[in-house]
Amino acid sequence: MSLRPFLALVCAAALATAQETGTLPEQPTPFSVWLDLVLLSKPGAAKPSLPIWFESFQNEPVAAKDGEPPKTVYRLRIRRMPTLHRELLLRVFFDDLPGVQPAASAWTESGRELFRGPVMGVGASLPTNDSVTVPLDGADYLDIAVPGDGSNIRGVLASSLKDSAAKQTIDFQSPETVQDPFGNSAPAQPAEDDAKLFGRVKATVDTGITRLSPKGGTTAQWQFDLTGQPLTAIVTFEVLNADLAAPPIVTANDGQPGYASIHWPDLADPGFRGESRPLEPAMRFQYTGWVRAQFVVPGNLLHYGGNTVNISLAADSGTIAIRNVELQLKHNWKHFDYILTPASK
Repeated sequence: MSLRPFLALVCAAALATAQETGTLPEQPTPFSVWLDLVLLSKPGAAKPSLPIWFESFQNEPVAAKDGEPPKTVYRLRIRRMPTLHRELLLRVFFDDLPGVQPAASAWTESGRELFRGPVMGVGASLPTNDSVTVPLDGADYLDIAVPGDGSNIRGVLASSLKDSAAKQTIDFQSPETVQDPFGNSAPAQPAEDDAKLFGRVKATVDTGITRLSPKGGTTAQWQFDLTGQPLTAIVTFEVLNADLAAPPIVTANDGQPGYASIHWPDLADPGFRGESRPLEPAMRFQYTGWVRAQFVVPGNLLHYGGNTVNISLAADSGTIAIRNVELQLKHNWKHFDYILTPASK
């Protein structure tokens, strides 16, 4: 008898017991902090435990001035600790409403601006999160400013960054410059021109943003022309506010619809938000950020000339957004490897 099933049961039972008794230790994160801005903005809110580099936190409304609308500033006052870190990762969680998107900046005590990041988000009117790397040399405080009363900002993850040596092949370099703390894929970097490599053709179909909503359009269609039939294909895209239990549905030409495969981040990621619906026994979860999705299309479903790919909402999904639709086509090449499997008798 194999011991593997028995050991799996023992481990599962031990984990459940540890959770019930509260003995499961929390993973230490001494140089990172999660700021629940909704909670901290309330009068009399308890102060969070702060890393050694973090001196204090405050938020304040700023009146309209010099033609600029009123805004809310969340200020992170920091200690200069160049031996610990020289950069900080700020990840802001917010509702991506047009005109009220946040931006981060770094300042000296005398009020001299050292750094200003780009406006976050894309105006998709959906919950999201966005990151910026802030240089700390000479900085005394960091500001996260948002037009209006700041009610669309949900939280901030601030984490020390360090340089780490990484090896890359000369011909195949990774687009990542900062490793995501929860294993999310780096944002797509669509290429303007089609690229061919080892029999694979990669083409950007659409870089725009398309919303799919239960109360509006539930299906979007992309059309493209092919000069020949591939052996197989992969449709890749990014999806915002995807439902863990109801990912988007993809259909190519007259093929059968199927769920897209999504690379989900670690469940510790604060981007996961729960949703409790009437008459549903289990809580649903959406990822309030962009994640990468893929769908495999058998080559026999594609043909010379015009082809279509439809991406649709699953039956129970809420509103999502789609961007950076990309197509990979696998063709024969001189070193193509395959096997022949004999028919069973």
